[in-house]
Amino acid sequence: MLLSRLWKRAASRTAKDTAVWAGTQPSAAHETYETHKAHTHQSGQALGQAGKSEPPEIWFFGGKGGVGKTSCAAAQALALAEKGEATLLVSTDPAHNLGDLFGAIGGKPCNIAPRLDVMELDPERECDRYLETVRQRIAPLVSGERSATVMRQLELSRHAPGTSEAALFDALVEIILTPPAPLENEDSHYRHILFDTAPSGHTIRLLSLPEVLGGWLEGMLGQRRRAVAERSLWLDSQQASETPGEEAPEDPISEALEQRRTRYTALRQRLSDTRRARVILVSTPEKLPCLETTRTREALEAHGLAVGGLIINQCLPEPASQGAGSPPSTPHEPQADWVATWREQQRHWAARLEEAFADRPRLRLLRQPQLPEDRASLAPLVAQFTAYRPWSPTPAASSCGCAAPAR
Repeated sequence: MLLSRLWKRAASRTAKDTAVWAGTQPSAAHETYETHKAHTHQSGQALGQAGKSEPPEIWFFGGKGGVGKTSCAAAQALALAEKGEATLLVSTDPAHNLGDLFGAIGGKPCNIAPRLDVMELDPERECDRYLETVRQRIAPLVSGERSATVMRQLELSRHAPGTSEAALFDALVEIILTPPAPLENEDSHYRHILFDTAPSGHTIRLLSLPEVLGGWLEGMLGQRRRAVAERSLWLDSQQASETPGEEAPEDPISEALEQRRTRYTALRQRLSDTRRARVILVSTPEKLPCLETTRTREALEAHGLAVGGLIINQCLPEPASQGAGSPPSTPHEPQADWVATWREQQRHWAARLEEAFADRPRLRLLRQPQLPEDRASLAPLVAQFTAYRPWSPTPAASSCGCAAPAR
């Protein structure tokens, strides 16, 4: 009888904390962003509940480091916003390159242009929030010397492999499944959410987490169910003699695991919906980026994620034709030979990329005289992204919806 009452008390006390872990309640460390969402998301939630709005399209910009993912994602976001389509641009890259382009950007959406909001996810801040959530959940369950030991182990886990990815993934789930409403009152919900991701390997790990963690949760649930079944048998034998007819308490941990599994299943469904979620790969016409880009496509598709298109960035322009009165060319000048060799290499690897992505929209971008440094310097790229649309399985999306490749 006494053990049964203690188990009920523990279940009641930890239900709220385990629900937080399952993603049903905000943690204290995440209160600022959640409070912001509560004030800005009401109209979007109302429309969503009424079934009047479709979920936003999700575009991930991925590729090898240094190929121009941030510039391409920013230019595409600006192009969509200029067409009147409310867009949220989110950076998951620890390098914070979006902040370098648009100025100081925090962990909640800020408006930088009509119908364009931007935010950066800071892995350190998300890790702090994630661990604080765990700390709040387990604090009522331990005390005394054991509490100090558990908290010390929890702090050490900050540097364990996978902790940062899990924290970042938690924030990603929140944005995709319950996106905030646009900051401008003209729009009730975003038409597009674009993610500027970290280099390819990190992106593959991040996007494959629903599948990986789904299997992990299945194992956890199986173990927990067996433990609860054994506990229930013991409690039933005790209650049969002490309080006949009294039911064993529900297990809040199993409920929390079920809730989290439900969220991961919902995210998996969203990411595998090829009509509304695509990965756009960015590469330069060079050997290493080309080979990594083709491998990345294979890895993404192996996880059931759709690759929506290819951006071939930083292509060298063809040499200008020599006009009348122009000084004679010097083909054997060292600098001219170097540029000509570079251009020939780019032609070869650009052709390889075109062949590997022949079934997807492709856009070639010329190397700009000045690399993007702010919003104004993105204007040439924005113009080229205006007509670009990623691949979609629906008949309405034609593969010719991209700019003609540079010749």
